[in-house]
Amino acid sequence: MIQIGSLQVSFDQRNIQQNGLSLRIGARAFDILEALYRANGAILSKDDIMDAVWPGQIVEENRLQVHIAALRKLLGADRDLIKTVPGRGYLLIAGSAQTAKAGETRPQIATTLQLPALPPLVSPLIGRAAEIEQLLDHLERGPVTTVVGAGGIGKTALALHVANEIHGRSGRAICFVELARASSSEAVLAILADALRLPMDDVQRRTDTLYDVLAESGCLLVLDNAEHVIDVVAGLVEALLVRNSSVRVLVTSREALHIRAESVLRLEPLAVPETGLATQEMLAHSAVELFLCRARSLATDCATDEKSIALAADICRRLDGLPLAIELAAARVATLGVEGVASRLDHQLDLLTGGLRSALPRHQTLRATFEWSYALLDAPSRVIFRRFGCFTGAFTFDAVCAVATEPGMSIAVVVSSLGELATKSLLNVEFHGPIATYRLTKSTRAYAMEKLRDEGEVHVIASRHMRYMKKRIEEHGLVHAEGSRHGTDLNARLSLDDARTAYDWAFSENGDPAQGVALAGALVGTLLDASLVHECCERARRALDVLDTLPAGSVDVVCEMRLCAAYASTLVYVGENVETAISFWQRVLRLAQAAHDDAFVARALWGLWNTALSIADIHASIRYATRIQQAAEHGELRGKRLLAGAMLAISLHCFGEHEQARERLEFAVAALGELGAEDSPCGSLGVDPLIFCNGTLARIAWLQGKPAHAMQLVQTSLNPARRDTLEPTLSHLLATVAVPVALQCGDVQAASRYLALLRSQVATHRFAVWEDYAQCLSIQIDLQSGDETSALEKLEPALQRLVARGFRRVIAPFIVLSAEMLANARRFAEAGARLDDAIKRSETHSEYYFLPELLRARGWVELQHALALEGSAREERAHCEAQARHFLNAAMTLASEHGAVIWKLRAALDLATHHIERDEAAQAVALLAQFDALIDLNSPAPDIQRLGQLRRRLSSAGVPSARTPPRLERSTASVASTAASTAASSVPRRSAR
Repeated sequence: MIQIGSLQVSFDQRNIQQNGLSLRIGARAFDILEALYRANGAILSKDDIMDAVWPGQIVEENRLQVHIAALRKLLGADRDLIKTVPGRGYLLIAGSAQTAKAGETRPQIATTLQLPALPPLVSPLIGRAAEIEQLLDHLERGPVTTVVGAGGIGKTALALHVANEIHGRSGRAICFVELARASSSEAVLAILADALRLPMDDVQRRTDTLYDVLAESGCLLVLDNAEHVIDVVAGLVEALLVRNSSVRVLVTSREALHIRAESVLRLEPLAVPETGLATQEMLAHSAVELFLCRARSLATDCATDEKSIALAADICRRLDGLPLAIELAAARVATLGVEGVASRLDHQLDLLTGGLRSALPRHQTLRATFEWSYALLDAPSRVIFRRFGCFTGAFTFDAVCAVATEPGMSIAVVVSSLGELATKSLLNVEFHGPIATYRLTKSTRAYAMEKLRDEGEVHVIASRHMRYMKKRIEEHGLVHAEGSRHGTDLNARLSLDDARTAYDWAFSENGDPAQGVALAGALVGTLLDASLVHECCERARRALDVLDTLPAGSVDVVCEMRLCAAYASTLVYVGENVETAISFWQRVLRLAQAAHDDAFVARALWGLWNTALSIADIHASIRYATRIQQAAEHGELRGKRLLAGAMLAISLHCFGEHEQARERLEFAVAALGELGAEDSPCGSLGVDPLIFCNGTLARIAWLQGKPAHAMQLVQTSLNPARRDTLEPTLSHLLATVAVPVALQCGDVQAASRYLALLRSQVATHRFAVWEDYAQCLSIQIDLQSGDETSALEKLEPALQRLVARGFRRVIAPFIVLSAEMLANARRFAEAGARLDDAIKRSETHSEYYFLPELLRARGWVELQHALALEGSAREERAHCEAQARHFLNAAMTLASEHGAVIWKLRAALDLATHHIERDEAAQAVALLAQFDALIDLNSPAPDIQRLGQLRRRLSSAGVPSARTPPRLERSTASVASTAASTAASSVPRRSAR
């Protein structure tokens, strides 16, 4: 309790007592009493009191007078303790307040001095509870503590809260001295004398006298903003310690005093949330709490929804948790809204202005804060600092020397400048083992770029930066901002954001487009390595557009091939017309052949092969795979030969040669597993052959009637892809193998899990093709789960977009699905036409993999048409049934030739159902009996479950089972199967070896 006259006051509990009885007083009057008490006998102006009690509000003066009168009335006989000083303000007479405990009082420390009032507190001080306790501990154990940190990080606010806490706990007087106006030793001493209310004739400008007064006062001396007179302050503090070792000094500065008795607390930015957190997790971070607190103090109902809070978190991240910047941004919310502030942060130095009127000028705008620090630098440090503005992320000493220095600048000067910038909190230094990396905050970088523009150096330094980035990418690669590439050489790994910055400048109005194309040629490979497929496509396309306008020879041929290859690789996935990729791969092939670049020849052929598969041109894919295999046979690397063999096997699988493909792929998988890292083909074409080999084997296993083995192979293929999260490999594997195989094997839960992962990857990487593909797969899962709501309306748009883009890889199941739904809607002509078109295209491009299923679906549609004609149009119905049997028999025959047991089973099930409906049970039994030795009848696969249901239906009707025929019939029952056989004979059968 504090004794003021006859009153006992507890400011912590906001309680006033007199003679043991609690007295009632208004909250504003209590706040005024506390402000006067904290002033330690100094005069507080009316404006000072109003700012402390009614912050940010316009208050009439008579309200203050009313509350002063209430306090005097409460003091009664001691009413004169509150003095009115005409023209200046009010004061509570020093020495009137005493600390009371157990009926005792003790005099306040240093009451002989007339100490200045503390500046008003910013309450509450958000996110600094731990730092307050640390400072209190430092000051209790040692005489001098310096709070060090960048401008605007909150050093002064922290010091004020600590000073008030110390005064409240111990009653120690506080002498708070603002040194912003000081520029010399004499000025520092004069400011101290004014703060201590010492007449100049007493001090007589003699340092010893002032030091003696301070040393004897017993107060806590707070020296705020000492960086520009750091040497003077260091000498002053050491002199104080000589006279009184128990003195306590708290200093705030952008650099430390570097004296023996000093302990340093480096103040860090407020905690900012990572991206992707839930709303409550964002709110738990102090930077977001500060932003919302300040914004809502001006606009009560702002930033209450999840979107606004997420934007606030993004603003805090972009401002690096700097409290001053956050407060200035929050102040703009009242006029611009949170979204308006977020959208204008690229111009933060102009946006972040308008601090509190009570704040020092350097704290009223973010630019002024940096101007203060910049003015303290020596000439070489200013040069180096502003040139750091071109670095977006972390950079190394080599980067500093290559970009920010002049040829005649010595290493000693560079090292000294780095030290000065770090000391003055303008540069962050991080250590990774023995390697130092440097980084500017976003706000600091914005100021450095502004100074770089003012000096007219942007073009020269940006050109240096771009050339340096190109060289480093080609030599060592990059590290992505959110992750890292394999490797531990941090000196060789730079931020991908820096490469983006250099690229953007090169293609800007005042940039260097020719050098930009060269940089893009180095950058696109890194973007693909980082799975940034969409960004790679956009940057490669922009560079190619510029390249086509440059004079011949402006860019070397390797750069052109890299750009074309990167663009063609990404077109398949980002939603462009897939067939466009063929022309770019052919361009790469021509350039590579002319340059005798065997590596790029192989890469171009691989791209042509992959694109041919994407558009379902199997004949072309076989040609390209054969050329790659022929070229690989003359090479020394066994891994490339195995990769080429696997590519040909995949084409053969799409051609319908499943058994031959299986043998080749199993051999390749076994042989690839024995290879060492130096012989692995993964790096040459950017693919892992084990992933797509096992994925294709999973499809073949399902087709051959082995669903359990197929699911094992799905997991085997996913394991390496999941471990490295490669893209677009992972999405391709999920879309074309994992989801459909799991679905056809009857594991709907696994299919749903894989689909959820696919959709997550698609949303992350913006794969337009796989987004449509995932929509089609989702409808398949819904139908298999019994949900048929608006299935056709959902399927049609996604399927049409895939076809319009020229993407036909493994879309036949969706065509079949759409035809079946059209037939169910009695739109038989549309269903038949759709299937006829797909069958014709499959025959033309030798895509025989799905041809049996397309023929089966065509027969099923005819059966449904015949059923719809029940009771009328007997001749038309008979024609439909004849057509149905023709297509179904053709499907079974072709499936037998391919060894595709599941395709044959599906056709047989449809035909057997037709026989049962025509009371031809014996034919149905004979038709189904041939599958007894081919499949596991206990499998949960829908087709096998349907087989069991039909057999039970026949058995319950008393139809005897038939003996399984010794072998499958092989014939050419249709034009389609004849075409398939002819095409298949054009590819010689080869053993896996």
